[in-house]
Amino acid sequence: MGHKKNKQEEEKLDLKLYEDKLEVLKRSVKELKKVKKREEDIRKLEKKKKKILKEMKNGHK
Repeated sequence: MGHKKNKQEEEKLDLKLYEDKLEVLKRSVKELKKVKKREEDIRKLEKKKKKILKEMKNGHK
């Protein structure tokens, strides 16, 4: 009987480890999405900056 109980405890521990790893991966994905969004925002701002600089340059001719 003791062996079966140990096996069940081991399975519970394995499941807990799996769930913990899954949570870490979910958080990592969420953080990566935030980084990607920030990069997109930066690109948009750089485009706006470039456009404004071009307009300023053309306006001073």
